[in-house]
Amino acid sequence: MNRRGFLAVSGGAALVPSVSLASGIDNAVAAVAGADFVAIGELHDNPDHHRMQAKLVAALAPAGLAFEMIPQIKEEAVNRLRADGVSRAELGEALEWEASGWPAWRHYAPIFEAAPDAYVAGGGLSKSDLGAVYTKGAAGLGEDMAARYGLNAAMPDADRAAMLDEQYAVHCELIERERLGAMVEVQRAWDAAYAEAWHRAGIAGGGLSVLICGNAHARLDRGAPAYLALAVPDAAIASIGLVEDGLSADDGQFTVTLSAPAPERDDPCEQMREAMKKKG
Repeated sequence: MNRRGFLAVSGGAALVPSVSLASGIDNAVAAVAGADFVAIGELHDNPDHHRMQAKLVAALAPAGLAFEMIPQIKEEAVNRLRADGVSRAELGEALEWEASGWPAWRHYAPIFEAAPDAYVAGGGLSKSDLGAVYTKGAAGLGEDMAARYGLNAAMPDADRAAMLDEQYAVHCELIERERLGAMVEVQRAWDAAYAEAWHRAGIAGGGLSVLICGNAHARLDRGAPAYLALAVPDAAIASIGLVEDGLSADDGQFTVTLSAPAPERDDPCEQMREAMKKKG
């Protein structure tokens, strides 16, 4: 694939440098042309983002399609059922989607259907894996994963501080910042697991691989793309961030961004306060 114009990092891997907000699907696809791996982010509760993801996947026609939302243990069954031509409803039931905690299946099913022949990989960690991460840090994913994705290495202080700040904000400043170190390790583990699934989808599919994940995991600077660059040093890696009108991403976070209106949503911090009161 053509890699001209890519920014070489991580010992030879290429992260496609940031460009401006795209005016449409075609422009976003053009911005990531030539990449071996493309991450497509989302705000999970924005239905317009999922509609845009389905259009992007259809335009990119990937050979592999990885999902943050699918547990790895479901991967074999998903591909078997897709090969058997099961219905949308049957696939959702097999994934136990309605009990998963993710937004409704109707928002995600069109993304699967946009690449009917792609190999599907799941990046979701098991409870036992997450337990090991909480106990041992991101290196709890095991020696192979730790070596492949640098999980034994200490994070640069600036990156760790930035991730602590993000977790503090996500938790509505209701939990002391320094108590959120375990969540930073979980974030690292998730990013490595999504990178692994993303790579696996590309290998099994035999071509371009797309990762569907939250915007935080799609970041070029320290999300799944940064981890994938460590494991696949000769790959060209790009990322499409999906933001909301009036908001923007910092330079270097994504190759390109697309914007959609924000849906009406309840205040998540108020919901968290109420949940913490009940626990207290």
